[in-house]
Amino acid sequence: MGPRRGGSDTKGPKKVKSAKKDAAKSSPEYSMDQLLTKTQELMDDNDYEMALKFAAKAIEMNENNTQALLLAAIIQLESGEVEPAINCLLKCAQISPDRGFEKYMYLGQFAVELEAVKYFQLGVDAMQRDLDELSTAASKDQAASLKRKMAEAYVAMTEIYLTDCCFEEDAEKKCEELLQSGLLIDPECPEVYQTMASVRLSQNRPDDARDCVAKSMALWANKDLTDPTLIPSYENRLALVRLLLELDDKEKALGLLEQLQKEDDENVDAWYLFGWTYHLQSEDMATGDDEDKTELLRSARECFKQAVKLANMLDYENDGLIDHALELVAAIDAIVPPTDGDDEEEDDIAATAVPNELEWDDEASEDEDVEMGS
Repeated sequence: MGPRRGGSDTKGPKKVKSAKKDAAKSSPEYSMDQLLTKTQELMDDNDYEMALKFAAKAIEMNENNTQALLLAAIIQLESGEVEPAINCLLKCAQISPDRGFEKYMYLGQFAVELEAVKYFQLGVDAMQRDLDELSTAASKDQAASLKRKMAEAYVAMTEIYLTDCCFEEDAEKKCEELLQSGLLIDPECPEVYQTMASVRLSQNRPDDARDCVAKSMALWANKDLTDPTLIPSYENRLALVRLLLELDDKEKALGLLEQLQKEDDENVDAWYLFGWTYHLQSEDMATGDDEDKTELLRSARECFKQAVKLANMLDYENDGLIDHALELVAAIDAIVPPTDGDDEEEDDIAATAVPNELEWDDEASEDEDVEMGS
């Protein structure tokens, strides 16, 4: 779910107050519309520091302007200032509890467990009100966008019941109800079917999970993969790779990883999953296929090392994945000793210590779903 909210709420007002003073001194007189427009332009240019000054000036002009508060919250989130952003979002909810779904989507991401579910549901309710007011053909695209966002909110709630709230008495029932609501509002949302596949796996129904994955991929596989509005997000497709590996479909996993690498060849998780897939393929090799197995292990080692190299360069948060990659590199070295040509970055890899004890299961998933009753 990402970063969690916590701590006191004294930080936000100080941040906005400081920005207000700077904006007041440096900005000429603007109308509210001009301030909001300028704020958005600066955000589009990734100038968040100046954008916050204009947003703060708008809040100073009208502290109950929900658009200004929402923009300030988004700017602060982009700048890593979660706490003051939450303050702005909560004030938006207090001023306009029934309209404006965006604030609830953000609050849902930074809340936990049933509180997060509550915010996502409030967002869905707000979107439904907006949807009910769209009646003309000219609003078709807007309606489709709202429906997709509603389906994605249902997916987010399902994932909470599948993980953080999996021990709730009605967790399995809630998963089914939320996914059906998602399909009802947007039958062509790939994320709904992908999440349904995760639920089916947790119910020990792998064949049904495979059917759900097939339905999900069929909805976007033949679309323009360069258009991000037509395909699931990068992170969503990385999750799909993990799901495919759980279903023992390594070929599809590799095909998807090749696509993801073309989009971003500096993603640590993608390189790790490449290595893990090759490693799993090597384990499938029959006795006598020593040459093929050796090549797969060399490929796996190269990918793991690339993941470690990028993690060191990008200050990647090591949540166990890099430790596991290093452990596997050491295991591969014991089977296939590295040669001078295997990797020019050997010194960089050796400089990173491998922990003595690692808590890893057979599968390299980040979060393991609790198995539901069949």
